[in-house]
Amino acid sequence: MSGFSRIGRLFAAFAGLAVLLWAGGCGRDAGPAGRPEVFIFARGSDAQKLDPADVDDGDSVNALAQVCEGLVRFRSGTLEIEPCLAEDYSVSADGLSYTFRLRAGVRFHDGTPLTAEAAAWSFRRQMDPRHPGRPPGAAFPYWKSLYGDIAAVETPDERTLVFRLRRPNAALLSSLAVFPAWLLSPQAFATHGEAFQRHPVGTGPYRFLSWTPNQAIVLEANPDYWDAPRRPQFQRLVLKVVPENSVRLLELKTGAVHGLDGLMPAELAALEGDARFTVYREPGMNLGYLVMNLADPRFQAREVREAIALAIDRDRLAEVALGGAGRRADYPMPPGFLGYPETPDALPFDPERSRAILEAHPEARSRPIRLQVMTAPRPFLPDPVQAASLIRAQLEAVGLPVEIVAMDFKSHLSRLRDHDYEMAIIGWIGDNGDPDNFLSVFFGSWAAEPGVATNYAGYRNPEMDRLLLDGRRETDPVRRAALYREALALWRRDLPIIPLVHGDTIVVMRREVTGFRVQRTGDLQLGGIGWAAGER
Repeated sequence: MSGFSRIGRLFAAFAGLAVLLWAGGCGRDAGPAGRPEVFIFARGSDAQKLDPADVDDGDSVNALAQVCEGLVRFRSGTLEIEPCLAEDYSVSADGLSYTFRLRAGVRFHDGTPLTAEAAAWSFRRQMDPRHPGRPPGAAFPYWKSLYGDIAAVETPDERTLVFRLRRPNAALLSSLAVFPAWLLSPQAFATHGEAFQRHPVGTGPYRFLSWTPNQAIVLEANPDYWDAPRRPQFQRLVLKVVPENSVRLLELKTGAVHGLDGLMPAELAALEGDARFTVYREPGMNLGYLVMNLADPRFQAREVREAIALAIDRDRLAEVALGGAGRRADYPMPPGFLGYPETPDALPFDPERSRAILEAHPEARSRPIRLQVMTAPRPFLPDPVQAASLIRAQLEAVGLPVEIVAMDFKSHLSRLRDHDYEMAIIGWIGDNGDPDNFLSVFFGSWAAEPGVATNYAGYRNPEMDRLLLDGRRETDPVRRAALYREALALWRRDLPIIPLVHGDTIVVMRREVTGFRVQRTGDLQLGGIGWAAGER
């Protein structure tokens, strides 16, 4: 939908007012010194579920980031590890034991004390398929890729948690700062049963209050939060769903919301020049890419995949789709990661060669390729359908007919996980700053299982698996970098996916908002934000 009717705008404004009144409690929207009691953040799509171990979409993670925490965390704005619910930690010389000493006096939102056994519950339920804390249908998609080397979780005393590993894992400490390792109260599962994944109970600055699907998630301040600098400054926090970009922007300008993300790049220039707002922009740790279902006979010839890559002008795509808020992607992970080539061997834009290859493969042109794309904005593509339209035009220019199939993000992701598509645009937002978190996700055979796949192409190559597993175990950075360069060379040879763009992480806030910082992981951290005294 390219426009928005007057009636639609009036309805959106009414809905925004309703959320304010409902979340604020009897219309009380201002506290001391004019500070709002309710902070409202608008986003383009809703969470999928609220179980940190069983999600892999940014909207779910951003809701959970206000409620849950892990043993360690990334220092704000960096990829440096610092203690969180563990006050300190140590790693054995052989890399096979990780020991964490928990903070004293911390409680989950339901009053359950943070003990070693309570912390161990969040990991054991992912390890054991028969664990009573495993909800029906839970996939726990990250366990194998990030934590599969953990053989046992031990609790030698009430405040000590120990992980025993099968083999060294160079990325484990960073992975323990990522959302699947965030802790939930074991009592919450007993309380909510099968509804557990809609009622998260963590230790974070805000606690869960309610969720009206496709409208808003409402959180309330945790008065007992342990971390003084991140204590909540608002009575309530509302994560409001506003799918239409123009409506989100309108609500920001009218004061109906206090912050948002997912704007079109063209809309940023005016906001950056408006004293009412602050635009936060940082290079994103993400990748937007094109993936082909390798089970489809048309994509099984490597030459056809090469032809598709040659037909796409990624510089033009970045210019049109990102408008200066990102850049083209040369490799299936962001620049600066360990093993990233010093002299990138970018995929060239060569439509003439692409056309010549496709002329030799009439099977690829026998019927239109269904290009599936999400309608919701993502950090790597603020307008995915626009990007799909440009790619369709470039592929049709070399003789490859394309039909765009646009759908909501949840349905899109579900079909990709099931390998139920032909070709698709999707992306990945890095979790821990490690190359394994991109390359194993895209290319590991273990990540290609239908239903829970992140290797959407269904790519399986024993040599790639060996390189990825060796890279995961190798602790020497120089040798590890060499392994990942080999893996990238293998990707370049086989081309199961085509990197497109890296988008900037962009968040816009009212100028009165204080203490906000864009996170390298893209997670939305609102726990420590405040409101400038005397402003509204």
